Amino acid sequence: MMNIDFVFFDGNLTHDPEERIVGDNKRLTTFTVAINHPTGREDKDGVSYIPVETWGKQAENCAKYLTKGSRVSVEGALRQERWQDEDGKNHSRIKILARNVRFDYTKKQEAA
Repeated sequence: MMNIDFVFFDGNLTHDPEERIVGDNKRLTTFTVAINHPTGREDKDGVSYIPVETWGKQAENCAKYLTKGSRVSVEGALRQERWQDEDGKNHSRIKILARNVRFDYTKKQEAA
């Protein structure tokens, strides 16, 4: 049986994207998206914070045009990172490897 590995969500960036060059001049840009969702209580909504990783030309565009608060729609796949710290404790986190990031250009971003 084939597994399905697809996610789609939209939200707002919690901070400016972080861009860096890795390996053989491969461009990597990361950012976190806040997703608001109802909790079932009238007085409070919940928030999920989703780390996103982009590569190549898409990474370049995200770094160039996105800023804290930008609204984006992300389509991608789940990836789990696992590592062990200096004390031997195991850690794990889920992130999104973006296949497509859609965003609207604002006047401020177009002028940059």
